Amino acid sequence: MLRKKIVKLIKDQVDLTADEIESLLEKPSDGGKGDYALACFKLAKKLKKAPTKIAVELAARLKPTGLIREIKSVAGYINFFVDPDKLVPLVMDEILKAGDQYGRSDVGQGKTVVIDYSSPNIAKPFGIGHLRSTVIGHSLYKIYTALGYRCVGINHLGDWGTQFGKLIEAFKQWGDSSDKDLTVSDLNNLYIKFHEAGQSDDSLKEKARQWFKKLEDGDPETTRLWSRFREISIKEFERVYRLLGVQFDHYQGEAFYNKFVEKTVQQLDQKGLLKLSAGAYIVDLKKYGLPPCLIKKKDEAALYATRDIAAAIHRAETYQFHKLIYVVGSDQKLHFRQFFKVLELMGYDWVRNCVHVDFGLVRFKGAKMSTRKGQTILLEDVLNKTIELSRKVMAERVPELKDKVTSGQAESITREVGIGAVIFNDLKNRRIKDTDFNWDQMLSFTGETGPYLQYTHVRLVSLRRKAEAAGIKMADPDAGAKTELLKLPAEIRLVKKFNDFSEVIQRAAREYEPSVVTNYLLEMASLFNRYYSEHRIISDDSALSQARLGLCRGLKHIMHHGLSLLGIIPLEEM
Repeated sequence: MLRKKIVKLIKDQVDLTADEIESLLEKPSDGGKGDYALACFKLAKKLKKAPTKIAVELAARLKPTGLIREIKSVAGYINFFVDPDKLVPLVMDEILKAGDQYGRSDVGQGKTVVIDYSSPNIAKPFGIGHLRSTVIGHSLYKIYTALGYRCVGINHLGDWGTQFGKLIEAFKQWGDSSDKDLTVSDLNNLYIKFHEAGQSDDSLKEKARQWFKKLEDGDPETTRLWSRFREISIKEFERVYRLLGVQFDHYQGEAFYNKFVEKTVQQLDQKGLLKLSAGAYIVDLKKYGLPPCLIKKKDEAALYATRDIAAAIHRAETYQFHKLIYVVGSDQKLHFRQFFKVLELMGYDWVRNCVHVDFGLVRFKGAKMSTRKGQTILLEDVLNKTIELSRKVMAERVPELKDKVTSGQAESITREVGIGAVIFNDLKNRRIKDTDFNWDQMLSFTGETGPYLQYTHVRLVSLRRKAEAAGIKMADPDAGAKTELLKLPAEIRLVKKFNDFSEVIQRAAREYEPSVVTNYLLEMASLFNRYYSEHRIISDDSALSQARLGLCRGLKHIMHHGLSLLGIIPLEEM
């Protein structure tokens, strides 16, 4: 709201677009330098003047109006100071009316964002390594939805490829033919056994290749086995997704796009992009500084780059997307550069709206685990252990909860605290960084943790109950609260931060960074808890109590919405 007003004020005085002004506008960390500042250094070349001179001249033309109390030029910057007497009632009225929906906007109205995330491999354990794609993608889905976009979440399962030839051969040799009680663990053990046996039996590789060729050709029995493996896997995956609170609009794995592959290969050929190299078909990308993109192998089997190209074309035709976002680890950077370049060479302009949102590794006990070696750490085991530890921490922290926790009455609370801790631990830093598991740190109620934010939300909820117990009647949504009584510097700081929330959500979407939201919520919680410890919220002064309770309710709305954007449940009690 305020940022847009300042942009408009400047735009009336300079020959710049709103986006250009927006990019130059900063929020000084030092409040003495204003609430917003326009850096004039980048204007020097355009206006052919020194930044300090630009700042002085422009500041002289800009007249304080509305919410802007003062405008000053300082060392090449134009600093804008907000009038808190006008801002506080305005923001408080807006937030108390909007409630938990505060911060939402319609900037994405009429636009579709397709998000490809999670994407575990069927017939393999759902390991800890798939956590990051799942929670980052889920959070981005919620963030874009809050901005008015229509979101389509796709779980692009790894359900095709030569590994299924290996698995079918292993199942034929060592599996239970009834496959009645088959589990993903059984399938994984068969996969491991195949690789162990393959070290002394060279014929296994060729048998596996033949099985996969049968699968590609639609052989009924081979297809039945593959379908069964897929069904077993999805059933187990969904159990983990329920724990995390994650859902998808579509499960469209690599196999779904097989029917589009041949058409894609033909398009590549028609455009003169296909080349035969060492018996395989490639798109030569040497002139773009990239290795060749492999399209078909010697045995005519399509590669997953081919299916990704076909999938992108299908999604463009189906959804006419504004953005197509792939939430996939950093180790796949080259793959995305290659197939995005191929799409560009095919003449698809929409490829500029395809984004690889990459991220670092999960480091668990210092190891990067390998499925083939049987060392995968199961995500479900990690989540269940976290819930168990959460139960213990909660019982120790609040002794009166011990009986409830052990009897199961507070099971949902301990589960959401534990799951929230895992999600927040993953999202609290910029996604490109590796993330470490430290249960003691994750489940702490102090510091940068999910339980700390959930507890802050609970504290804010409880204030309303305390007010009612003290005989202070609160209308909903706090109508009549005299928010103009909020004069303390700590109160003004909180309200100014409230005003930033919509911009925070938009920035998180623009940068594909849920950590923008986590950092904002941590800052808000820190400001509030300091304020709460230094000032009485409920006092003998009924009008002031109502104003401060309104402030707390405003923050409660932000904490509720912000936690929800991360995929964390905002608890009412703990």
